Amino acid sequence: MAKNRIRGPLATLAAVVALGGGLWWMNVSHDTAEPPAKPVAQSTTTAAPAPPPPPAPPPPVAFPARANYVGKIPTAVGVTTLEITVSGSKAVAYACDGNTFEVWLRGSATNGVLSLASKDGKSRLAGRPQGTTAVGNLSIGEKNWDFTTPQVTPPAGLYVYEFDGARSSWIVDANGGVTGVQQRADGSTAPAPGLSTDGTAVLDGRTVTVTRVEDGEDVK
Repeated sequence: MAKNRIRGPLATLAAVVALGGGLWWMNVSHDTAEPPAKPVAQSTTTAAPAPPPPPAPPPPVAFPARANYVGKIPTAVGVTTLEITVSGSKAVAYACDGNTFEVWLRGSATNGVLSLASKDGKSRLAGRPQGTTAVGNLSIGEKNWDFTTPQVTPPAGLYVYEFDGARSSWIVDANGGVTGVQQRADGSTAPAPGLSTDGTAVLDGRTVTVTRVEDGEDVK
């Protein structure tokens, strides 16, 4: 009977010890176990946005539908006066020194660009509008000059008179100054006769009314 009474408490003690050991082992195993691996973040690559297209260039500045420009070009031998008449998409220009030199040029005035040439192709004019002026370059043979010609209003402009194979041409500037050359029937040149403010000139003793050039069709 005594043995049975001793065995009961011992068995109970053993059970307690076994239970405590199991709990201890479970705690140790839980503390020493490696933590679960963190999920690897998936990298996302976003393409850089395409740069915006460059701004469109501004449209070219057009010439007025009708306009006249007059300016002076200093040269090594004096001053040349230049007149440009724009009429729609066409243009005519005349340059002279008021003595014996003159040149006529014809061409286009489109998309804000002047492109004129003489009949023989030896003289050229290129230009564009700039505010109320026309600017560009005039080349005659091997020589060329830059020019700036302010816009003018009547009576300033270009005038001509043709008769019997001869032609007189005048440029009137904004101040009323007149520069002109006369081409005779034989092709020789000389200073043009005076031009009055009323648009008349005396040629070979006759008083004639001259024509203000409005487009290239006014000059044969």
